[in-house]
Amino acid sequence: MIQGLKIRCVLALLFFLVAATRASAAAHGARPEEFRSRRQAYAVRANDGVTILFNALEEDLREFAADKNFYYLTGVALPDAILVLSPRHPQHKETLFIPERDPAQEKWTGPKLAPGAETAQQIGVERVLALDRFQSELTTLMAGQRKVYAILPARKRTTPPSTQEGHVSRLRLLFPFAEFLNAAPHIAHLRMKKSEAELSLLKRAIQITIEAHKATAAEVADGRQEYEVEAALEYEFRRRGAARPAFPSIVGSGPNSVILHYDKSARQMQKGELVVVDIGAEFEEYAADVTRTYPVGGKFTPRQREIYNVVRSAQEAALKEVKPGVAPNKSGPIHRAAFDYIESHGKDLKGNSLGQYFIHGTSHHLGLNVHDVVSEPGRPLEPGMVITVEPGIYIPDENLGVRIEDVVLITETGYELLTKDLPRTVEEIEKLVAKPRRP
Repeated sequence: MIQGLKIRCVLALLFFLVAATRASAAAHGARPEEFRSRRQAYAVRANDGVTILFNALEEDLREFAADKNFYYLTGVALPDAILVLSPRHPQHKETLFIPERDPAQEKWTGPKLAPGAETAQQIGVERVLALDRFQSELTTLMAGQRKVYAILPARKRTTPPSTQEGHVSRLRLLFPFAEFLNAAPHIAHLRMKKSEAELSLLKRAIQITIEAHKATAAEVADGRQEYEVEAALEYEFRRRGAARPAFPSIVGSGPNSVILHYDKSARQMQKGELVVVDIGAEFEEYAADVTRTYPVGGKFTPRQREIYNVVRSAQEAALKEVKPGVAPNKSGPIHRAAFDYIESHGKDLKGNSLGQYFIHGTSHHLGLNVHDVVSEPGRPLEPGMVITVEPGIYIPDENLGVRIEDVVLITETGYELLTKDLPRTVEEIEKLVAKPRRP
């Protein structure tokens, strides 16, 4: 009897933990009704045709990553799925096509959703049909329609066709009479402003990234390998619930600190150098992007401190310009404030101004992608948008690179600094690096 009571207690505890996990996920993420409202908002912008969106394909031995536009409108991370929106159809305005369940395959990959009314109700889509019905159903939904909206990839002639391009090519063969229009700008217009549910996920991704910075700053030490720092911080990502890095982690020391997208992590760090650590966790499909520059050995040299403080003050100048109505591109006041400060403060070893060493923009949007989509490049900031503020100076002749990157949420009156919990000043950074290393 006691043994039976123990089993019941364990089962009750497991039930509680599962329920708590589900409740936590629901509290963080968007509910089906939000995805439905996104589809409705999209349909208002593209209501004169049929929209066909393809999720990414499942590939053996490779981690699946959902197509971000598809996920934004569905909340579904099922491989090979297809969404069809037909706002002018009298009955079926949204249809999701997913593969039939394969019990034999699921012994290897785990259970998946099945086509049918139960799945439709669960994810909030009008109807969910088997993938093998896609072509016949689409022919019906296209009756009388002359426009198809799809993601039309832009690529250089030297690169091979993408999977999306292959999908669109087949659609063109099926409907040679149709005009094909790009759905991407309409989705991007919606994605630029974040809902409360999206902000919750973004803040979680950012907080995980902040904790990874804090936990691994002390790994920056003389004689250690860049890949050791990378391994430690990505361990923190997974330990704290992130699915993966949102982009290849950048840990660039010495001469690598001046390479903006250096991601090999193959060099041994030396005392007296700087290391640029540009990282971001991905949580429930949403990306963070936070950069700090650390001194190897624990202390900035006088020259490093000088350049660091120029970048830090340039960031403060840029932050003063962040508010609704301001364009965040390179011709806008945010970038101009950062560039002007760098150009007018400090010199290189030849006595030249430092502006020539600030070689990138100051801001980009953040969301489902680390460089989130933009529908109109010059679109002014609006409350609910999330951008980075990241000035930097990279002087190859001195093997000296400094970047400080933070994330802000645009509010009605200005901004909220979402990365405020991570130290930024020289003194704070030195204290963070000087903390005892984790055993």
